[in-house]
Amino acid sequence: MNKLSRLKYFMTFGIWNREEHENGWCKRTGLNVVRKMYMAIRLFIERGHVDYATQLSFSTILAIVPIFAMIFAIGRGFGLSKYIETWLRSTLDSQPQAAESIISLADSYLQHAQTGLFIGIGLLFMLYSVLSLIYNVENVFNIIWQVERKRSVGRFLADNLSMMFLVPVIIIVMSGVSIIANTTTDHLQAFIILGPIARILVKLLPFVVLTLIFIALFVVMPNTRVKFSAAVGPAILAAILMLLVQWGYVHGQLFLSGYNAVYGSLAALPLFMLWMQISWYICLFCAELCYMNQYLDYYEYMISPKDISEANRRKIALLVMRHIIKRFSEGRPALTVLEIKQLTGIPIRLVCDALTRLEHVKLVTVVGNSKDEDTRYQPAQSLNHLRMGRIVELLDNDSPDRHKNNHIDISSTLNDEAAQEVRRAREEFIQKLDDINDL
Repeated sequence: MNKLSRLKYFMTFGIWNREEHENGWCKRTGLNVVRKMYMAIRLFIERGHVDYATQLSFSTILAIVPIFAMIFAIGRGFGLSKYIETWLRSTLDSQPQAAESIISLADSYLQHAQTGLFIGIGLLFMLYSVLSLIYNVENVFNIIWQVERKRSVGRFLADNLSMMFLVPVIIIVMSGVSIIANTTTDHLQAFIILGPIARILVKLLPFVVLTLIFIALFVVMPNTRVKFSAAVGPAILAAILMLLVQWGYVHGQLFLSGYNAVYGSLAALPLFMLWMQISWYICLFCAELCYMNQYLDYYEYMISPKDISEANRRKIALLVMRHIIKRFSEGRPALTVLEIKQLTGIPIRLVCDALTRLEHVKLVTVVGNSKDEDTRYQPAQSLNHLRMGRIVELLDNDSPDRHKNNHIDISSTLNDEAAQEVRRAREEFIQKLDDINDL
């Protein structure tokens, strides 16, 4: 086996080999990191996030002036718009031309919005631009988290309009904290120990703020429950990558002097667009990493239900049903997907496939919120009616691929007498299965 074949085998099977009793903690942790990074990269490519990042970059550029116009308008209502300008300049200190352009355009937008017919149209366009961007971002995050059900219109408007008014307040508070931190640092310079510590803490402040922003984005944006612990690591990685991009942008200016000479004052726009595109790449990749933090077990061995035969799928469904019935008959809490996986040792994607089939034929029912990762399953019918023969018959009749592995389906070519014999034999088989009490 050559190196390429060994690498392919390792990425397909080796990294999913969970012999935890034989491996040390460091090796298990390292393999988990490799699994998550590999799956995040794979899903980032397979789900077309390069295209999504381009769409979101375009939507962001369209909405950025209305967004800051709204933020400045709310800030002026409190008499604190200068703090917002200071925060924007410090955030985009690597792109001062872009920061000044945004402030100038937002101020011009507000001035025109206060005169004539533009009052109503400008306000509607501003709200539409902001809500449209939020909707597009939420849609991409729902794709990442495989959430099919979107927020209702009422909930979407209520959540995001409240957030739109809360963001300026947060920015003002952050600006105030930054000013206080810098002032305190200046006063502590005379101290031998506290002075350097204060300088380090002030330098870490942008990293902490970025991390909190990404945590909020990863947890709040998808229309599903996201664990805080699953979002922390990807948020830290996203903050580090964003700061590295900003550092690279600043130091890359030395190599772009000819570029600035060609484009002049317009040079800031394509550079800003490039920065925006890379930022969305980072955001979406780390969102995929957050998803893998929470649902890595769902991709164990990368086995798909299509990779196994119909007979084996039926056996898995029977085994899953057996554990559900046993748990219900004992009067204990219903089983979750992860609990069934731990009891059976079957990869979780195959367990989910079996549960979907059993739910479709109305043999099991969902207990609790279907969006909850701790969804539980219990029998949907009386235990007296749940015999092996009945379950097998329902699964066979429901399967669209029951003739998939056959070269020819001869059932339609049999004469009446032969068809009756086949039907009688099947009924006897089902009856014998029904006589088995220990499912």
